[in-house]
Amino acid sequence: MGWGRKRWGSLTEKGKREKNARIYAYIFENIKSIQLEALLLSVLSIVLLVLVKELNEKYKGKIKVVLPIDLVLIIVTSVACYYADMEFNYGLKVVGHIPEGIPAPRLPPMNILSEVVTEAFGVALVGYVASLALAQGSAKKFNYSVDDNQEFLAHGLSNVIPSFFFCIPSAAAMGRTALLYSTGAKTQA
Repeated sequence: MGWGRKRWGSLTEKGKREKNARIYAYIFENIKSIQLEALLLSVLSIVLLVLVKELNEKYKGKIKVVLPIDLVLIIVTSVACYYADMEFNYGLKVVGHIPEGIPAPRLPPMNILSEVVTEAFGVALVGYVASLALAQGSAKKFNYSVDDNQEFLAHGLSNVIPSFFFCIPSAAAMGRTALLYSTGAKTQA
């Protein structure tokens, strides 16, 4: 039995090494296509995010308001990209024109319903289960209760109404929730 574990484990490790070697080979083959400006902006953003998050954690008891570095960083980099005209000066791709206002509501196309109904049901089910799990986790963390029926109704309405504006289905996200908790956000009680 021990031999089998070692044997399969070594095969798994060998596969991991081969996969990592292919990834590194791809990176080094394409290293000339890296835009140094984009790399520099990304690295500086990550360093700033990590540094401020660590400082927020260290001085959490001494400061009353946690610095929302994510929001500040988005605003600062957006303004910097705009005024430095990075799209034309450095060739960085930026978001183009964003239309103002909300588009007029339209009925979703019913002719494709038969093609997408099974996938849509799967997306809805997974989204609801993930949202409910996070809601119950938050309820446990902050000592309140969750009504599953109310969550079902809220989740349904939050996806049906936006469908008339061709929005992406909404659901809870573990990463965003963890990020919000780390910045001191709390759910409504």
